[in-house]
Amino acid sequence: SQPSLDFPEKEEAIKVAKATVEAYETGDWDLLRRNLAQDAMIHNLGSFDSLDVDKTIEYWKKGREQAKPVLADDGAWLGISIPDGPREGNWVLHWGTNALSYPNGETIRFPYHVALRFDGEKVDRVHFYYDNNKIIRAMGYEIQPPLKEEEGEEEEEEEEELEPFDE
Repeated sequence: SQPSLDFPEKEEAIKVAKATVEAYETGDWDLLRRNLAQDAMIHNLGSFDSLDVDKTIEYWKKGREQAKPVLADDGAWLGISIPDGPREGNWVLHWGTNALSYPNGETIRFPYHVALRFDGEKVDRVHFYYDNNKIIRAMGYEIQPPLKEEEGEEEEEEEEELEPFDE
């Protein structure tokens, strides 16, 4: 079967997804907990592969000690139902712009994408996608490519001489 943009729970799922993203922005951890399944997993935050709900909230609380997130109203929302396979379920996909505001007045803006999967009325899986490099560079860090050898300094590979094969 094919994915569908029409499914009975679509409008309610988008409403819950918007409230969940807003709960992140405002730091409303009670609302976040109400919208997430108890065993929900959140993927791709910072350098983490996945975090449970408690660790996610801890991560976001810690982040607010350094920067406050402000989400632009430029986002797009799409509800989609995947009937089978590893991505099976009702999903809400969201694209937007996040601005991290630091106490020194500096603001770092970056686009993000979040995919929220639902189990009934609760979000049970969240995948974040954003460019960490943009944030790292804006904070003044440099990312250097591996060093290239200068011309003429390349080491010649020694070819191994093979002995003739005697039968």
